[in-house]
Amino acid sequence: MRKAVWISFGIALVLVNAIAEIGNYYTGIEIHMFLRIAIIFGVTMGTFVFTGSFALINAMDSEKPLAGTVRNTLGADRKKDPEP
Repeated sequence: MRKAVWISFGIALVLVNAIAEIGNYYTGIEIHMFLRIAIIFGVTMGTFVFTGSFALINAMDSEKPLAGTVRNTLGADRKKDPEP
């Protein structure tokens, strides 16, 4: 997960600055550095959230249910019912 966030940070850093410079060259509209940093931070945090969600969903598939019934999986300190 850490690797995906760093990769998205690097890509966002390069792409946002490249798009801002190309836009400034062709249109003359300057995007301030504060807005660029905010967009880069937003893309990185979005990747962090989606990567974390993906990791949780994958971990959910590997969980196994408890064996037995509810009465015998509540803990070792629970009294066992006498058998009839």
